[in-house]
Amino acid sequence: MFVQLVHIRVKPGCVERFLEVFRVNFEGTRAEPGNYRFDVLQDPEDDHHFVIYEGFVNEAAVDEHRKTAHYAEVVKGLAEIQIGGREKQFFRMVMPDHAAALAGE
Repeated sequence: MFVQLVHIRVKPGCVERFLEVFRVNFEGTRAEPGNYRFDVLQDPEDDHHFVIYEGFVNEAAVDEHRKTAHYAEVVKGLAEIQIGGREKQFFRMVMPDHAAALAGE
């Protein structure tokens, strides 16, 4: 499994707008065949900092995700409310192993 963490910081007063804009990506991504997890996390010490935990079957599935209409829509919507760019970190799942991840464990 290929995991990506995406850090997004939004301008003061834009938390509710972020949630509205990002819901499109959340719902669309969770319906993609190559997606296992897509969680939106909010930093308890900074309400304007969000981390998106994304689990995909492989890197190719992430590439396909980036071609979707919902991804393009959210990137456009975030442009006016985010501070700086999105920071991305990439990981390979090692535990649970790939077979367990496929089984949903």
